[in-house]
Amino acid sequence: MSDPCKVLVFDTALFGCTAGLYDAGTQSCVSEQKSMTRGQAEVLVPMIQSVMDKAGHDFTDVDLIGVTTGPGAFTGLRLGMATAQGFGIALDTPVVGLCTLDILARQFFAQRSLTEAQVLCVLIETKRQDYYCRFYNADGSAASAPQALEKEAIEGQAEAFGDVLYIGDALERFGLGEDGFSLPDPAIMAKAALEIFAADGAAALEPLYLRSADVSKSKKQQRTILGQ
Repeated sequence: MSDPCKVLVFDTALFGCTAGLYDAGTQSCVSEQKSMTRGQAEVLVPMIQSVMDKAGHDFTDVDLIGVTTGPGAFTGLRLGMATAQGFGIALDTPVVGLCTLDILARQFFAQRSLTEAQVLCVLIETKRQDYYCRFYNADGSAASAPQALEKEAIEGQAEAFGDVLYIGDALERFGLGEDGFSLPDPAIMAKAALEIFAADGAAALEPLYLRSADVSKSKKQQRTILGQ
């Protein structure tokens, strides 16, 4: 396979639906994005088709597919991964997985910079008491593993790091306001996908859950058969 030129990317792991087609030759990206807490299953494929139509390309022109694999909403990331795998098989096209925390960090460093003494912390909403998070050094390298932590634990790590700047879609609940880094940039996703593919090639997609899905025991009384 020659070097990938056209990269199809999409995300449903965060609180939105994102799709884009990036042309590495012209460094241009046609994309669509919509904030939403649910309903991505109905929106994703039509959004992908719309992006392809706007870009003026057929699916057979796609050389590489990139999709977020978490952390994020359990149902959303499974939807994105299944769709990517389906396209990959149908088009005989390699697929690479992207960490949502890393993509948002890349977006930040593409627009802004930190001093050598600063550390970046990406916070992603879980709709629970905890947060998905990861710390990054001023040069963009990871300073911690992806984690699911409550606020006190995050603040404890931040104290050890020193001067920490926070971004992500969970800032409001964390008590820091909003910063705009809440949904992934398709061009950033595509560039990351190209780097990963160049370094490691395609591999089986592995979801990054960090913890188990919400499962509750049914309150409905179960019937039993005597003697069983």
